[in-house]
This record gives sequence, structure tokens and C-alpha cells, in this order.
Amino acid sequence: MNPVEIKEFGQLPDGQMVYSYLLKNKNGMTVEFVSYGAVLRSCILPGNKGLDIVLGFDRLEDYLESMNLENPPYFGSLVGRYAGRIQQGIFSLNNKVHQLRKNHGEHHLHGGIESFSRALWIMEPQSTDQSLTLKQVSPTGTDGYPGEVTSTLIYTLTDHNELKMCYKARSTEDTIINVTQHHYWNLGGHDHSVDHQAIHLNATHYLAKNSDNIPTGNFEQWSEKPFSDELSTELRSGLDHTFVISDSSEIQATLTNPSNGWKMLVKSNQVAAHLFIGCGLPEKLKGKQGVSYHAKSGVCFEMQNFPDAPNHPHFPSCVLRKDEVYENNTTFHFVNQDHV
Repeated sequence: MNPVEIKEFGQLPDGQMVYSYLLKNKNGMTVEFVSYGAVLRSCILPGNKGLDIVLGFDRLEDYLESMNLENPPYFGSLVGRYAGRIQQGIFSLNNKVHQLRKNHGEHHLHGGIESFSRALWIMEPQSTDQSLTLKQVSPTGTDGYPGEVTSTLIYTLTDHNELKMCYKARSTEDTIINVTQHHYWNLGGHDHSVDHQAIHLNATHYLAKNSDNIPTGNFEQWSEKPFSDELSTELRSGLDHTFVISDSSEIQATLTNPSNGWKMLVKSNQVAAHLFIGCGLPEKLKGKQGVSYHAKSGVCFEMQNFPDAPNHPHFPSCVLRKDEVYENNTTFHFVNQDHV
């Protein structure tokens, strides 16, 4: 195997170099990653003259500046240590109360200020032209979290047009963890709207939430049977909901673009799919190629555990015990009968 294609992407304020990494398969599909935040910067489908289906920026400076916005978009980044909100930034573990840094009003969001999305990930030697291995160490006490967490992330692009993400973590102490990916998808291209693209879910319920988007602990039903209903216009309006995966079916969600025939199948070992349409994006946020992004530019399929799970005993556990292994395996599979 040939090595992954590497280019310099810019420098962080402390002088560290940030790199971009390009993977490609035999069909002409390419994906590009950035070592800052383990960002997926572009995903170009085969046979479509450069159809780029993820939102992002052209420059490192834009990624850095976007993280300082009131509502950072987290374009393409890996999110952790804990994806979603933790109420008041407080949780108890082993009879000890931990206070996390509050970075979203009175709450903790997406791992805080020194999150995985702001970390510099280092490429490991296992990388090839179709697989990229990144590593990052989060010290004990980062934003209030216990334990030093060592993370390994493998992105693989297969010849079946599958983008696979395998994330693993170990901690030196008992801690909590909930990692996801914050890729904004648009099967019509990043310069279009997802308005007419259909969303189906392997779910019948979603988590009820309060005005601060914190789960109440209750569940709301939106469909009678998994995959039987397309996500409604009502739910899509201001979409920022955690859907409870109904069973262990291989496919958890789909996004379909009827105008060009492309379909994205989402497969994961996670218990929930948090769907987000960019309703909180700043107006006319400039993205790649000078495109003005808006509230319907892309939709995120964040495969993860439940937000605020540490504070709801009946939610699935998010505890990572010392020396155990946390693992998130998620695949985005792109299919089109008119293409390979």
C-alpha cells in the first residue's frame, strides 16, 4: 500500500503544524481529513465531477475562528470527551461529584473548551492510501474530566464507497466518555440545501428535552415502526434531537437525495443517533469556495450515547472504567445505482 497523501494545512498559534490527509479508492471517491480536530474536510463522491458532500472551510484560520463563535459549527470534527450537553456541567462518579467547565451558558457541551474538536491529532505509522490512523492524549483534569484518556481513531475508505470510523479510548482512571462525529452531510453538494432529501431512522422514539436542550429523562414517540416513516417537516424544523436506536439492525439511518440518486446508509454500534440541522449556524457563514452556509446546508448524523447520561440512571451507562476499552464504530456507506 502507498502512504496516505499528506499536505501542510497551516500552523496553530503555538507554531505546531497542521496537516491534511487525502484517502482515495479505486472508484475515484476521495476523503480529506485535517489533523486539527480530526476534521473531515471534504468527501467527494465518484462519477459526479467533484460532488463534495460535506460542509467545511478552505483555511485552518477559519476552523480556528469558528470555534470561538457563540454557537460553534464543529464542521467535520470529532466530538468528545462527551458529545452533547451535561446539565450544569456536573456529574457523579464513584460517589464523587465532578464539575466540568461550562462552555454553553450554564451547561457543558461537546467536551468543553479543550475538547477533542480543538485537539491536534497525530498520524500513526499504520496509515495507508485508504486508511488513516490518528492518536491524541487528553491529560487528567482536562476541562474537569478525571483520567488521562488515550484515543486512537482510524478512518478507512473502502472500495465499496464506505467511510468507516473506528474510535477507541482507554483511561488511567474511571471516567465518562461519549464520542461522535460532527460531519454535516448534503448529498446534493455542500453548496445546496438538504430540504428535499429524505431521512429515515431505525427508531420510533426520541429523547424529550427542556428549553436548554437537556434531556428530561422521558421519551417521545414519533413513529409506529422503525424506517416506516420519513422524518417529518415538523421534526426537521429546528432539528436537534436524540433518536433512540430500536434494535441492532445493521443500518441505523439513511439520507436519500432523489434528484441525483445518491443514498447514504449509516451503520453504527451506538445506542442513539443525534440528528442536527444547522439551525444554529450564523447567518451566511462563509465556507469552502466562498459558499454561504445556512440553516439547511447540511444535516449531522451523530452516532453516540445519550446526552446527559451521567445524570439519568435509566440511560445507557457512559462510564469508562480504568484500563477498559471504549469503542465507537460507525460507517457511512454511499450507494447509487448509476455509479460504482
